[in-house]
Amino acid sequence: MTSTTLGLRDRKRLETRLRLEAAAVDLVLRDGIELATIDAISDRADVSPRTFFNYFGCKEDAILGLRDVEVTDDVVREHLAASGDADLVESIVVLLFATIGQPISDPATRATRLELVLRHPQLLGRQFAQMTRMAEQLTTAVRAILAHHDGASDTGSPTAELMLAICGSGVRVAVMELAAAHGDPDPQQLQKRAIELVREVVQKLQ
Repeated sequence: MTSTTLGLRDRKRLETRLRLEAAAVDLVLRDGIELATIDAISDRADVSPRTFFNYFGCKEDAILGLRDVEVTDDVVREHLAASGDADLVESIVVLLFATIGQPISDPATRATRLELVLRHPQLLGRQFAQMTRMAEQLTTAVRAILAHHDGASDTGSPTAELMLAICGSGVRVAVMELAAAHGDPDPQQLQKRAIELVREVVQKLQ
C-alpha cells in the first residue's frame, strides 16, 4: 500500500467524519436532540448507520465531534518538548485541549455546536464523560508534566488528579461562558480563557 493511497484514505475518512458532524449539528438545530437519531444523521450524511459507528459511539459524540485520542508516553514527550516556557496551568490546559478540546470542523459548525451546548447543556456532560474515560491516561500525563516542572521523578497521583480536575473545570466553564455569550468559537481564545480561569482559582487558593 503506497503512502499516496494511505493519504487518500485518510482524507476520505476525515471528509466522512466532518459530514457526519455537520449532519448531526444541523439536525439537532432543526429538529431537536430527540429527533436527531443515528439513522437520520447517517441518512443526511449519505452513509449507513454501520459506517456511523466506525466514527462515533453515539449521536452525542457526533454532535460534539468527539474523538478518542490516546495519550501515550510519546504524545506527552512531544507535548513537553513543544510547551517551551509554558507554566504548569498552561501546559495542562493545552494538553486537555489537544485531547478533548475543539474537534476539527469548520467555523460555522463550531459556532452552531456552541449554540447547541447552550440549549442542551447535558451535551457537555458527554465531553467530560470522555475525560473520565481517559482519566488514567490524563492523570499519568499530568504527573509527567508536574515532574517536568518540579524536577522530581514522581509527584504522586493525588496532586495530579486535583490539578486535572481544576484544569478540566476551567475548560468546561470557558466553553459555557462562550456559549452563553454567543461568542466567536476561536479555539485559541477559548484555550486562553480557560487558562485565565484556572490561574485565578489557583491564585485564590494560595
